[in-house]
Amino acid sequence: MAKFRAEAYTMQALVKYHGLKDWQLRLPYHDSISVNTTCMKTEASITDTERGGVFIEGRQNDSANARLQGVVSSMDHSKRVVDFRIDSRNVPTGKAKGIGYSSSAGAALTLLAHKLLAGTTPDLPRLSRKARLFAASASRSLVGGFSRLYAGKDDESTYAERFADAKAMDLRMVVVPLPSRVRTEDAHREVVTSPFFQARVESAQRRCDEMEKAIRGNDLDALGKLAERDTLELHSLTMTGDSGLVIMTEDSIRIIRKVRDMRGDGIRAYYSMQTGPSVFINTDEKHQDKVLRAIEKLGYRAYLSGVGGEARIL
Repeated sequence: MAKFRAEAYTMQALVKYHGLKDWQLRLPYHDSISVNTTCMKTEASITDTERGGVFIEGRQNDSANARLQGVVSSMDHSKRVVDFRIDSRNVPTGKAKGIGYSSSAGAALTLLAHKLLAGTTPDLPRLSRKARLFAASASRSLVGGFSRLYAGKDDESTYAERFADAKAMDLRMVVVPLPSRVRTEDAHREVVTSPFFQARVESAQRRCDEMEKAIRGNDLDALGKLAERDTLELHSLTMTGDSGLVIMTEDSIRIIRKVRDMRGDGIRAYYSMQTGPSVFINTDEKHQDKVLRAIEKLGYRAYLSGVGGEARIL
């Protein structure tokens, strides 16, 4: 029987971070901004069993074990992940890439570890520093809503904070999951070899200020245009690194073209992508059903989403 259960939502990175200046502390080069979804999440539970560690969909996951060990050690140096068992699953299941499940998983697992080891109600911005050790994006998923990860100079100054929720902007998203074999970690290492990387760091940092202003001002069109520009810039970096890594697929391009066609027909729709081929389409309540039907007519499975909240203990 579960001792504690938690859930955390995936997120769409509106201004993405790419590359890490400190891999142990997982410190990004610049700020990033994201919004949690309501249609996709990670559910996790801690149980008392002899066989400890992190199990995803019933299978022990060495990568999650290693990452969570850093989180647990930061809370209590005497504890090991194998001292307890965590079962985790993504809802809905699938092999899509660029959806944000590593973020929701990191947020849910961090929250469970804190509940087990501290037993207190967490200060989420402070706890986001711990979640960052699992994945930098997990810190944003943890605090929920529209959140910003501040890229500081050290562990203490690098944390996430929610600055708005659905009351500020009732954003709607159509999420189109697409599969890929590219590992996010490989992409993070690749982008720093691009000759345009430093320019990306500077423009992304400026874009975070512009994006936060758009969200606080309830300006969907500004948000959409900024997210599209950030997407193209992000993927151009991976393509101009040493390996010439191309993450977009034919399906990604097909969906992007459809989004542009819809916008030409007067539908408020803007595409956004993370480190993967999956596509988020940012829209509003008036147009969300039209966007969903258009994507489904292309033959893709898509999910409607609103603005999701913070990670929580159930």
